Amino acid sequence: MTLKNEIGAALRAIRQQRDLGYEDLNESVFRTSLSLIERGKSNPSIDKLSSLAQALDFDLVAFVAICVSLNRGQDPDESLVAAQSELDRFKAAGGMSLLQKQIQNGELLSRSKGKPANQGNKAAVLELKAEGKTQSEIRRALNLSKSTVSQYWHSEPE
Repeated sequence: MTLKNEIGAALRAIRQQRDLGYEDLNESVFRTSLSLIERGKSNPSIDKLSSLAQALDFDLVAFVAICVSLNRGQDPDESLVAAQSELDRFKAAGGMSLLQKQIQNGELLSRSKGKPANQGNKAAVLELKAEGKTQSEIRRALNLSKSTVSQYWHSEPE
């Protein structure tokens, strides 16, 4: 989902509502960038959106809700209700605990390069290995590639 047009429309509307000119937002975005964003010609990063929202003195979450609601053709309140439901599911499934494990002292923890291991497959391979199954038997039982089974076979249990 691209929100370039919706971001441009929301930015224009908020700027007009608050009677702000380009010069009022100059510290957060260069005028050419602001013009491109307002015309739907640029897809700003979340950092740029955050700076814009701050310069507009407008809540970032509300800004994004407006853009998403425009894209979905619904009222912003409906988008926020849907977002709250998603947030509730995330929290109920242990998402906050997983999230807290990703940041330490305000810094994102590094992880190894490449695609992260599928912990479910890894656990299944190690469990079948402990039962005495061969790599070939595990590969057929789990429908995994030879290289994946070998990788998990030689890994350390969590």
